[in-house]
Amino acid sequence: MKKTGRVKRSMALLLALSLVLCLLMAGCAGKPPEESPGAPDTPSAPGASQNVDTPSGPKQGGVLRYASGNGIVSPGYTPECTNNASLLFLTTAYESLVTYAEDGSTVGLLATGWEIDADEPSITWTLRENVKFADGEPFNAEAVKRNIEEYQSKERTETAVITSMEVIDDTHIKMVLDNWSSSAVESIGFFVYYMSPKALEDVDALRTSSCGTGPFQVSEFNPGVSIKYTKNTGYWQQGKPYLDGVEIYVVEQQTTLSSAFQAGEYDMIMLADMTIASDLMAMGSTASGTIVNETNTNGQGLTICGLIPNSADPSSPFADARVRRAMALAVDAGAICDAFGYGVYTPTDQWATPEAITYNTGITPLGYDPDKARALLAEAGYPDGFNTTLTVSPYVSDYFTAAAAMLDEVGIHCELNMVDNATEVSMYSTGSWEGIMGHYATISPDLGLYMGRHLDYNGTFYAAGIQHPEDHMELLEKIRASSDEKEKLDYEWQLQALIYDKETGSALFGKPLLVIKNMYYKYDYLKDDGRAVCEANIWSIADAWMDK
Repeated sequence: MKKTGRVKRSMALLLALSLVLCLLMAGCAGKPPEESPGAPDTPSAPGASQNVDTPSGPKQGGVLRYASGNGIVSPGYTPECTNNASLLFLTTAYESLVTYAEDGSTVGLLATGWEIDADEPSITWTLRENVKFADGEPFNAEAVKRNIEEYQSKERTETAVITSMEVIDDTHIKMVLDNWSSSAVESIGFFVYYMSPKALEDVDALRTSSCGTGPFQVSEFNPGVSIKYTKNTGYWQQGKPYLDGVEIYVVEQQTTLSSAFQAGEYDMIMLADMTIASDLMAMGSTASGTIVNETNTNGQGLTICGLIPNSADPSSPFADARVRRAMALAVDAGAICDAFGYGVYTPTDQWATPEAITYNTGITPLGYDPDKARALLAEAGYPDGFNTTLTVSPYVSDYFTAAAAMLDEVGIHCELNMVDNATEVSMYSTGSWEGIMGHYATISPDLGLYMGRHLDYNGTFYAAGIQHPEDHMELLEKIRASSDEKEKLDYEWQLQALIYDKETGSALFGKPLLVIKNMYYKYDYLKDDGRAVCEANIWSIADAWMDK
């Protein structure tokens, strides 16, 4: 496998950089299956826990208190929840047709099966019987149709491929597609979260509440502070949920988050600061119990982090691909991982991990080459460099600050713009950031689905802030339309080359830095929450229970 050519920084530079940062931050699926491989009540799927209280099994009662730096603007009107961080909230009150098993495979949830016809093309879903929304309305094919129409009215790319729907009966609905998409089952099945059709009659009220089929429903919403959920007593999985409620708190300050966890104020947290996380794990336990580190083990839905420039603005230097390549070549991702990753971050230079099947080993990637970066800037008309803005969240700004220092060395002088999570989400959803922005994306071998959510003209993430070259869009459509695995993979390699080749790449997504395994920490008394099963920010909260 070809590795990125990288000129190592001297140890002195890294130590000096780390010291500066410490001072600065002190305040701080290929082809879908012909039919579903399983359902939530099978042993391989989330939701497989037994529902009888025994000394060694699930116990009823208790309120789970979870905290992280991520909030949500609207916990109840699901089409407006477009970032992956919102999936944690959605999977507490809502459900989709499919979900992920512990091995990362797709399994049925509100659907018990599906049949595909790539020639027509269409998907016919078989829906779970005897499921009701929290307001008593039945979940059926008409409810599915109504929700899909709602998502389409919001121009969600996940449902754009559906041209018509036929309600066959209460438990069967056929979706006809405008063309065959190799990602259709996962895209439609996982990213649509179903709301009561009756509740959809008052969208404004739904935005601050919830009305789904999920195990819990919103009882109190304090934007930017907390969301409290109570048990859905009519939940379709008999005996579940085990917990009486769930409380999710937004705590952006990482030291505060860790201290509150140590004091027993939270049962589970997600940290973003590696130094604080390392210190927490070194403790091993507190008076509340043994600390358990929850990490993904199947590779499904990992998060890539990088720097994405706004290329859609024709007056911006980043409208020029040479400048974007220069930006990428100026940053040493390996050095950043060495300095701040504690062995958890993995450097990458494409929209994939180096081990992934869609990682193109046949190109010279955008590694670390500051001399080439300076030459490209001069060629593009910026021999003396230029000033720009780098927008990031404060609690993950350490490696972005390091990247800014590296960019400064080649002439790209960044003023750091620290914004809160809500502002950050708004910027990348609308494409309104200036200069460069911290880029977070869920990655998977299926570029048609996961890269497509950013590259598509109407993509829900960052798409409004980048260019959409015709050759890129043509390849994206070929990937989506392919029904042959080898052909699809070849197209995916071509797309990686178009974007990430050192000499000719468009660098539309700027500089990939590293792959993150999110850091979940909980006390050992919390069981079967499934928070780390899939890094796409979901959990099997119906199965969670407390052994205390």
